[in-house]
Amino acid sequence: MKIYHGLDDFTPLDYAVVTSGTFDGVHVGHQKILSRLKEMAEKNNGETVVITYWPHPRLVLHPEDESLKLLNTFEEKAALLKEQGIRHLVRIPFTKEF
Repeated sequence: MKIYHGLDDFTPLDYAVVTSGTFDGVHVGHQKILSRLKEMAEKNNGETVVITYWPHPRLVLHPEDESLKLLNTFEEKAALLKEQGIRHLVRIPFTKEF
């Protein structure tokens, strides 16, 4: 799996099937989305792309809220997405200005 650090780092693809989200934990719901993403990519001879945000948007927008407990580090998330067969992972830096 290729990891891109921002959209400027992303190499254009001929046919990309894309989903976007925080994907913390890569739970069963995420796995269903990723499975459908792979199906669509295979059907159309495309490549799977996940766009995710780091740090988690709630940590940036509500730093005083200590209730959010992340399940994975970015590296763990990347490993889980790779296990799911994702070919490209784009990590977007999340800021208040974003």
